[in-house]
Amino acid sequence: MIGCHDLSVHFGPNVALDRVSATFAPGVLSAVVGPNGGGKTTLLRALAGLQKSSTGKIVCDGAVAYLSQRPETDHRFPMCVEEYVLTGTWRRTGDARRLGRDEFDRVHDALARVGLADKRAQALEALSGGQWQRARFARLMVEDAPIVLLDEPLTGIDVPSAELLLALLDQWRDEGRTVVTVLHDLPLVRERFAYVAVMAGRLVSEGTPAACLQGGLPAADSTGGGTHAGLSGAGGYTARVAGGAPKAYGPLQRTSSHPSGMLPPSHGGHR
Repeated sequence: MIGCHDLSVHFGPNVALDRVSATFAPGVLSAVVGPNGGGKTTLLRALAGLQKSSTGKIVCDGAVAYLSQRPETDHRFPMCVEEYVLTGTWRRTGDARRLGRDEFDRVHDALARVGLADKRAQALEALSGGQWQRARFARLMVEDAPIVLLDEPLTGIDVPSAELLLALLDQWRDEGRTVVTVLHDLPLVRERFAYVAVMAGRLVSEGTPAACLQGGLPAADSTGGGTHAGLSGAGGYTARVAGGAPKAYGPLQRTSSHPSGMLPPSHGGHR
């Protein structure tokens, strides 16, 4: 389990999160959705302990593994795939340089599960985009944390890789882990996720996707929040800056018809 109570994050005069309270349960696939600038990435970073909060507190019952939207390692770094995945052992072992046979077996099993067993000796820079994301998932598996936070893990990768990674999310759910994923593909959220938190600078709605993603969501009227006129393609989002003028955003749109959620990289704002 991981959650937050009355969590606010400010970047100077900008209110990225305004008094957010939410709980993400184990054994459930949870999604975080909302427009660019809605605070999704800021929320995940705060939950992971990587973003200092202005108010509120974080609660969790175990170690947290976090997959950022942008890779934490430059794939041009001179190491092979196996060496990269081995770096995921440091949280448990404290020293990735002195590892027993069991840790190497764990890495080899993770690489096999993501379809990279035959790539373990290859340089990172030789991997395709989808293979690179698979390697990052293998590293998460080696971390073996009970709480997994993922920021747009399906963005810009091929369909087979996306389907494989979605299957891994299902496995983590079935193992009783807490899995929280930022996504833009709303049909995918409706199809595969049991819980959704809708962000617009504040928590606009939470619950089942069927209940929260029907459009016509209530407006958030706080200084640090925003307004949604619907997440199904109609309407848009207005982000408010404390003491400043509102900034308008266009509506969320699905950019791919494939259910695996193939999306190009998104840009702009605090997500």
